[in-house]
Amino acid sequence: MAKDYDPRPAATRLAAVQAVYELGMIKAPVDDVLASFTADRWKAADEDVDQELARPKPELLKDLVSGTAARHADIEAALKPAMRGERDVDDMEQVMQAILRTATYELLARRNVTAKTVISAYTSVADAFFDEDGQQVKLIAGILNTVARQLRADEFAHSGETA
Repeated sequence: MAKDYDPRPAATRLAAVQAVYELGMIKAPVDDVLASFTADRWKAADEDVDQELARPKPELLKDLVSGTAARHADIEAALKPAMRGERDVDDMEQVMQAILRTATYELLARRNVTAKTVISAYTSVADAFFDEDGQQVKLIAGILNTVARQLRADEFAHSGETA
């Protein structure tokens, strides 16, 4: 029997990227941003009773946002070799930075989620912000693929793909 689709992980990743974006823009403390996301923003959604809007999983949201902030140096070190040419993550649009950093944290810390799932999930998040046929989505997918192959070469080796 097939499991019903649970939209909460996707909603949580989208909310996490938004929170990481906010952290980068206003330099607010992580706990303040998380409090805003878990309380204020979703009360309004609950009042609208929109069946299409999934509520993020609070524990996962906290892990993704707090972990991305706490492991900034590890994330930057993982992203640096994946960047093309002399381009730096900090030179990219803020939304792209948030997507790449949150996804890279998940690749580093959440080994229970396959690399291919992480890449697919954050490519879908990018689709929410950019034209799905646009260069930003392709660039994000390419960078995440390179990072995943570096951090999780074992997953690609088992599938017959090379790192």
